[in-house]
Amino acid sequence: MWSKLIKISGAVLAVVALFVLLVAAVSASNEIRLKHVVVKIDYAGENFFIDEDQIEETIFDLGYSIDSTLLRDINPGNLEHLLENNAFIQEAEVYAELNGDLHLDVKARKPVVRVFNDLGISVYIDHEGSIMPLSSKFTARVPVANGNITLMLHQYIGKNISELAKLTDHPDVEVLVDIYTVAQTCSKSKFWSSQINQLYVNRDKEIELIPRVGDHHILIGHSNDLDKKLNKLKYFYAEGLDKTGWNEYKVINLKYANQVVCTKS
Repeated sequence: MWSKLIKISGAVLAVVALFVLLVAAVSASNEIRLKHVVVKIDYAGENFFIDEDQIEETIFDLGYSIDSTLLRDINPGNLEHLLENNAFIQEAEVYAELNGDLHLDVKARKPVVRVFNDLGISVYIDHEGSIMPLSSKFTARVPVANGNITLMLHQYIGKNISELAKLTDHPDVEVLVDIYTVAQTCSKSKFWSSQINQLYVNRDKEIELIPRVGDHHILIGHSNDLDKKLNKLKYFYAEGLDKTGWNEYKVINLKYANQVVCTKS
């Protein structure tokens, strides 16, 4: 009888002791102060639009300070939202450790094209279709799109291409969708990303590709059936231009199904 009571009492004391230790640990963790801000940036290639100092400034601009701010007073979710409002950041993860380290892990956006309107105002469009501003720190090596574009591009920084139709009825919205689709598709291919240097919007609001090799323009029209058009062009390069010469034609027209229509220089 007494043996059983002693065992039960011992178990109860163990549970109480564990509870006290947990409360003490939680209480102690609530008093941990910010010791270091650890920034990690995934640059998605070589797109150095932002640096560690700029990310750290996000923390200190909020009034947080080393050895003064308690970790319990830092809301990771709010910080993630704030960082992701930066037009150069695709996503952010914020978490703290018991040693006082606050980790800010961010992934930079990856532009696929730089678009100029007819006034010379330009923006980037990233691989997800987000419109990005220029940076004084870095210039991305991506194809340029220009020509007959009148939309005031800088007014839509931070927006996604897919949202523009809801924000404006400007006819260039469809043009931007075409530009993004073509640039994004080319960026996924080692061949096309090395061959296509420029996208030009002609008077008919159609896309012409300007290659690095050859004196010709490639008229693709709009971005519908793009994979078929590019496959058709690649075949024509291999079976046609390699035999006739890369400067034989002025325009290679891919607009028509199952045809490649060429205009000689």
